[in-house]
Amino acid sequence: MRMPRVYINNHVLTKYEKESSKLRMSGGSWTINVEKFPLAKYHTIRYITKQYVYDIETEEALSNGFYKNLGGEKKLVVPIKHWSKYAISIYNKLMSSKQGE
Repeated sequence: MRMPRVYINNHVLTKYEKESSKLRMSGGSWTINVEKFPLAKYHTIRYITKQYVYDIETEEALSNGFYKNLGGEKKLVVPIKHWSKYAISIYNKLMSSKQGE
């Protein structure tokens, strides 16, 4: 059984992707399909790979990204330099400590 790649919880859009799925555009970018995931519904966008967790507030993504039609879909392209990046091990420790509070 295949696990879903997208979760929505507490206004956080979380996507599981391969690190190689980043666009090479603008020195590396994550994209968000704005037709499938209307950004007004979320306050944070999170991408999780095997190695890293990338977080960005929706307002920051909108301020620093640009729209592009990719594969017939309207996408917001946000360069990596605007995302907070955590090693997956550090992120897991952070989440564990928050659950213990």
